[in-house]
Amino acid sequence: MVAAIYLIALPTLSRTRVTASIHNARHVVVSSIALARATAIRYGRPAVLRLDAAGDRVWVEADTSMAATGVVDTVGIFHVGEEFDVDLTTNRSALCFNGRGVGTASATCPTAGALIVLALRDRTDSVQVSPVGRVMTE
Repeated sequence: MVAAIYLIALPTLSRTRVTASIHNARHVVVSSIALARATAIRYGRPAVLRLDAAGDRVWVEADTSMAATGVVDTVGIFHVGEEFDVDLTTNRSALCFNGRGVGTASATCPTAGALIVLALRDRTDSVQVSPVGRVMTE
C-alpha cells in the first residue's frame, strides 16, 4: 500500500514543481517589464529590457544618473534558467521604453512589442507584450 502512494505522489509532485517553476518565471518576466517601465518613468529617459534567450535571463539597462551622463547601469538581472530551470525564447532581444514608460521602437529596438515563451519539459507559458509596452492578459 505504501509503494502505491509513492508511485502516485511522485508524478504529481513533479508536475506541481514544473507548473510552479513556469509560473514563477512568468512572474519574474512580467515584473521585469514593469521594472523597465518604472525605471524609464523614474529617470525620465529611455530604459531597455534585455531578453537573452541563449542565457535564459532578463535585465534592465538605463542611465540612472541624475545628470543624464549617458552611462548605462544594469538594474536587476534575473536568471530564469538558473533559478527556475526554465527555457526562455523570444522574438526580440530587447524591449525599449521612452521616458514616459511607453514602449517604443528605436535603433536598439527596431520593433516594439514581443512574445516571450517560457518552457519546462512539456509545459509552456507565454507573455505577450503590446507595441506600447503593456503585458497582454489572457
